[in-house]
Amino acid sequence: MSKTPKSVAPILVGVGASAGGLEAFQRLLKGLPDDHDLVLILVQHLDPDHDSLMPELVRSKTASPVHSITDNMTIEAGHIYLLPPGYELGIEGATLKLIAFEEPRGLRRPIDHFFKSLAQAHKDNAIAVVLSGTGSDGAEGAREIKGEGGLVFVQTPDQAKYDGMPRSVIDQGTADVVLDAEEIVDVVKDYFALRTDDGIEADDDAYGRIIRQLRFRTGYDFSEYKDATIRRRVAVRMSVLNCATPGEYLAYLVAHKDEADLLFRDLLINVTSFFRDPEHYDALAADVIPRLVEEAEPDSDLRIWVAGCSTGEEAYSIAMLVAEEVKRVSKKVGVVVFGTDIDEQALNAARTGIYSDAISEAVPADLLAQYFSPVANGYEISKELRGIVRFSRHSFVKDPPFSKLDLVSCRNVLIYFKDSLQEVAMQVFHHGLRDGGHLFLGPSENPRGIKTLFEETSMRSRLFRRRPGASKPLYLGRMAQPGAVPSMPDPEATEPHPRAIDRLVLENYAPAYLHVDEHRDVLFASPQATRFLALRSGVISVKLFDTIAPELEPALRQLSRKTLDVGEAAEVDFQGEINGRTERVVVIVRQLADGSQLIVLRDRLDLLEDRPEVGITAGSEPDQYVATLERDLEEARQEVRTTVEELETSNEELKSSNEEMMSMNEELQSANEELTTINDELQQKLRDLHQANTDLANFIQSSRIPTVFLDDAFRVLRYTPEAENYFRFSEADLGRPLEDLNSELDHARLLELCESVITAQQETVEEFATDEGKALSVRIMPYSPDGLDQRGVVFTILDVTELRTAVKAADEARAQAEARAEEVRQIYETSPLAMGLISRDMVYLRLNEQLARLNGLSRTDHVGRTVRDVLPSAAEVIEANVRQVFETGQPVIDQEISGTTRDDPDKQHIWLFDFLPFFSDGRLTAVSTNVREITEHVETANNLRQIMRELEHRVKNMLSNVNSLINRASRDATTDRAVFETLQRRIRALSQTHSLLTAEKWSSATLRSIVEPETIDVYGEERVTIKGPDLRVTSEAALALGMAVHELATNATKYGAFSVPEGYVTITWSRINDADSDRLVLTWTERGGPPVEKPERTGFGSQLITSTLEGSLEGSISRIWEPEGLTMSIAIEYALIAAPMEDPVNV
Repeated sequence: MSKTPKSVAPILVGVGASAGGLEAFQRLLKGLPDDHDLVLILVQHLDPDHDSLMPELVRSKTASPVHSITDNMTIEAGHIYLLPPGYELGIEGATLKLIAFEEPRGLRRPIDHFFKSLAQAHKDNAIAVVLSGTGSDGAEGAREIKGEGGLVFVQTPDQAKYDGMPRSVIDQGTADVVLDAEEIVDVVKDYFALRTDDGIEADDDAYGRIIRQLRFRTGYDFSEYKDATIRRRVAVRMSVLNCATPGEYLAYLVAHKDEADLLFRDLLINVTSFFRDPEHYDALAADVIPRLVEEAEPDSDLRIWVAGCSTGEEAYSIAMLVAEEVKRVSKKVGVVVFGTDIDEQALNAARTGIYSDAISEAVPADLLAQYFSPVANGYEISKELRGIVRFSRHSFVKDPPFSKLDLVSCRNVLIYFKDSLQEVAMQVFHHGLRDGGHLFLGPSENPRGIKTLFEETSMRSRLFRRRPGASKPLYLGRMAQPGAVPSMPDPEATEPHPRAIDRLVLENYAPAYLHVDEHRDVLFASPQATRFLALRSGVISVKLFDTIAPELEPALRQLSRKTLDVGEAAEVDFQGEINGRTERVVVIVRQLADGSQLIVLRDRLDLLEDRPEVGITAGSEPDQYVATLERDLEEARQEVRTTVEELETSNEELKSSNEEMMSMNEELQSANEELTTINDELQQKLRDLHQANTDLANFIQSSRIPTVFLDDAFRVLRYTPEAENYFRFSEADLGRPLEDLNSELDHARLLELCESVITAQQETVEEFATDEGKALSVRIMPYSPDGLDQRGVVFTILDVTELRTAVKAADEARAQAEARAEEVRQIYETSPLAMGLISRDMVYLRLNEQLARLNGLSRTDHVGRTVRDVLPSAAEVIEANVRQVFETGQPVIDQEISGTTRDDPDKQHIWLFDFLPFFSDGRLTAVSTNVREITEHVETANNLRQIMRELEHRVKNMLSNVNSLINRASRDATTDRAVFETLQRRIRALSQTHSLLTAEKWSSATLRSIVEPETIDVYGEERVTIKGPDLRVTSEAALALGMAVHELATNATKYGAFSVPEGYVTITWSRINDADSDRLVLTWTERGGPPVEKPERTGFGSQLITSTLEGSLEGSISRIWEPEGLTMSIAIEYALIAAPMEDPVNV
């Protein structure tokens, strides 16, 4: 079926078992799948003086985890939990609580205790399973679980080894499902699957048709029951019958008449107990009952109605309290308690008045002793109490209520009704109670309409008092039988004016009347008719002649027969005393078309005085006949009473003896249950031992191993057929000393070893050599035959001759292999090469220290790891070469491979690999690698090539510069000497810059190191000021700027600031980064020299500066000639000249 699961709590299944419980629980486990989500908690009657074998036995029957419960253990879905001996069990949420027994043995009820705790903790998610056991433990707890909406499963009594516990639950009407144990788990899982199926919950139409079909079959309408109750009980029946949908169950209900009765029984949740909610009964006994007794007239009866009494516990509880109060005040007041219910089976149990011994926990000891007599497995209500309480089948929402009541108790029934039916119930109770009468409800009940009709006297204890005033007419018919008169409209519904007036007249001014069916059952009684009604003692009925006042019975019998015979209305005058009041009425009986009759009782004041009297008076002949019958009956009763008194005298003597026997029987029964449980466990253990013994015998026979068993005197106990190969055994040799038998083994040594094994209780193994050259391995072990204290040994013999030969050959081969391995090891350890061995899986099998260092890991970190783990950067190339060697069987030589190592991932290494095939026993099993580190060699070669290219480039540039200087100097100088001096100075400046760059390995130079040699070093710090940040420029920029500074200093010496002593120069530079550009600006400022002005022609120095800076560096130059001196600014793009401050060193 398609299901939409909701989020629900784990399914907790409490399992109760006693005698025969092991077998029953094992049957239950047969239906348990391996992947279940149930929580099974087993509670048994166990002997506290013996450890239980249950955990071990249960584990052998299930794959689920099995736990022996410890205190505060947390439950888990899919697990099984077993109660250990000596404790009872409670549960709080998901935590199990162990509780030491307070009761003596014989009075302990651990199953009831746990079921009650489970009901309180998990409400309608709790499930009780009652399995085999004697007595009634579990019945009360199962009742509590059902009362909270949980589910009660019972093992079929015919299947149970002991049916006491299952039958006690069934007899009290608490069992929801009765099944064989192995079928229970499937129904549990199906039930919870149905509860969590949204689609099934939403099928309102099917549920409505189920209710209508149930009404048709049983005569009771459950449409006003709460939907959740109906659907939960229907889900139980669906689970039992394996119906997937409500529609499928409806079809089954229609086809099987008996199913309606079973569903009807399930819907009647007979959950009650003596003094349920004790604090509420305490309030009733303290606040209400004393007042009722005090207000009662002497010689009158206190009338009490327990509606929905189930199996009678509540009715008897109230009866005891009232009887005790009457005795306490010594007042002559009668007590009548009416107990009603629609469940005939429950009423029969109430009338029987026998309850399980579990009631001793709920009934106070003094009341138990006074009102109960011990019987087998329980207690019986006393005759005194049974005479007070009267039980009858009656529906308080269908049948006319009792009248003139002092107290109505209706507890834990209304919670199953919808609001509309609760309101009807309140009207019924108000109608039945006298003014000031009391109402006693259950702790969770707050029915609709109660505040209008009743005032609250104790909210905590749910006690109410009837408000004064007349009750509204009752229009009963809820849960009516098929064919019954339809219920009249709601009296508070809005009606047209004429009908409202009609109703007002009927309710207040019309004569009394009753409506009875063809069977003379009362269907309706008007409010005025209650003065003519009287309830008889004994079983309560709604029959007309059981309900009407006895004085009216003769007249009504006569009129009813007459009306039925002639088909016309008949009437008669009546005068007499009814209910202590003189009545003069006309009794009219009219036959109706459907077979029912209408009975009208009209006061004679309304009749004409001259009307003839044709009726029957109270003193008529039928009255005399009845009086005669009553006298005869009284005489017969007197005879019976005399006989009963004689029997009671004997019975009292027997009762005293019986009570002593019952007390002893309880203790014996408890011990018997514990012994039965232990016996079940031992029988299971014996079966397991027998199976193990059989398996062992089969194993010994099938193992074909020579085996000999000896006792502590070394006499032969048993041997296997194969042992005859070494000893000359025969059947007659059993029991003979081993030393008397011929054998290939050294007897003296064998017996010496056997003796040492017995002494030390430790096994030993020794090898014997025979004269034929065989090698025999003898294993000797201690053992205790049959689990006794007697000691012995068992020894086995194995022919290991071939094994020894093989071992010798293996040892020789191992020695050769070890020698070869040592040679290889020496090679690996002493070779200067880095060497390794790689498997087909690319795993390092071996390597030497040199290879480990190259790879950057220790040797231990290599072995067992793959190439990709060790050298991930070079793994792909290495693996390709290894695969090539495996595929071709040919070596791969001088493979240059680069990569990084794990210990230095930033440095690139270059290795030279040789890949060589490695053969073992003629098979290519690995690849040997020889590795050489060539990183420095490669770098040196690369650096040399770089130096050659750089040197070539720089020499060409230098020669080009020198050539340019010579050409220019030859054009500008007038003499050869002048040419020489000019060239000498400029080549010297060029040389200085070259020297500077060479010191910096021709990478870059700082700007300060370029400027200072041409200025401060020549003219001193007092005449030169240099300002600027640390800045490193490229080698090309260094040459150009060095030449420019030289030219500026030379011109200043000839014509500017350096030409006079007081002149000085300021050189500054800075980086200017704005929106237009990012540039370096160097400023040369001369002050203190002779006045200067712009020259008419540009000299060679200025042209050299311009061509060098603007041509080589794409810079711009500005010159300002002022009287104070020259100011020259050089601006160059920063990116063209800047070098990193820490430029790497290249050779």
